[in-house]
Amino acid sequence: MRKKILLTDIILKSYIPIFKIFFSVDTLWNKKKIIYSDYEALVVSGVFKIPQQFYEKLSNLKIISVFGVGFDNVNLNECKKNNIVVANTPGVLTRDVADLALTLLLSISRNLFNAQKYVISKNWEKKGPMQLTDSVYNKKIGIVGLGKIGKEFAKKVKVFSTEICYFGPSKKNINYKYFNNLKKMAKFVDYLVITCPGGPKTNNLISAEIFKEMKKSAYLINVSRGNVIDEEAMLKCLKNKTIKGAALDVYNNEPKINQKFRKLNNVILHPHHGSGTYETRKLMAELSCNNIQNYFKTGKPLHKVNL
Repeated sequence: MRKKILLTDIILKSYIPIFKIFFSVDTLWNKKKIIYSDYEALVVSGVFKIPQQFYEKLSNLKIISVFGVGFDNVNLNECKKNNIVVANTPGVLTRDVADLALTLLLSISRNLFNAQKYVISKNWEKKGPMQLTDSVYNKKIGIVGLGKIGKEFAKKVKVFSTEICYFGPSKKNINYKYFNNLKKMAKFVDYLVITCPGGPKTNNLISAEIFKEMKKSAYLINVSRGNVIDEEAMLKCLKNKTIKGAALDVYNNEPKINQKFRKLNNVILHPHHGSGTYETRKLMAELSCNNIQNYFKTGKPLHKVNL
């Protein structure tokens, strides 16, 4: 008899056939009555906040397979208490998320969003050339969290003859300048790029105190999680132009972002879509499925999250 699994997010709809090869699949979004005790595996996106009652109702749950690399939406303490294994999909999305980080950095530096508006509004015809923008070449790049995505991003941005430095819990065996003090790095760099994990340990890591250290000409890029940044402090800096700009893929309270963002012209907003390519999402679905399959075969998923 096939194991029964439950898919929570409509983002997974296109990949149901992948899971159906091996499992009996139900979906949270179109099943009116759910018998929670039926399911031994749960598939969630990295942004689906698992309700507390799920841990209580899913009495036979063995594994949560996260469709993504971040797992701050999973209550690890509840999983540990109930002997639930947690798996994720690292690696397959690294390049696309790093690509987006670089895209955001270049876009905010060259003011692409306002440049497009300048053309569409016919200001180019009426006023002539728009104001100058910033070159990325020879700038100092500070990466917060030099994991897989951070390293891939560093490799890409290095081609612009940039000076790479990073902040993290420990120094790595890599030829980039290491800061064990985030304030000092924020003061030193022209771009602060956030690629660290989200969750309680990094909540409001980029605080008002960090923003005070940043140059007035500096930019902030975030492809991590919204909670890593003190959003109100960032909005205040952007409004008062105490930093030059920000380019963001993630926010607090997604998708209902803070309305203050909509009034700013020095920010680029992207809808948490770092891994959002056809190719990568398919690989993520396959790995999510393989994590569950391997768990039921061997007792271990391919990529287990440490609880």
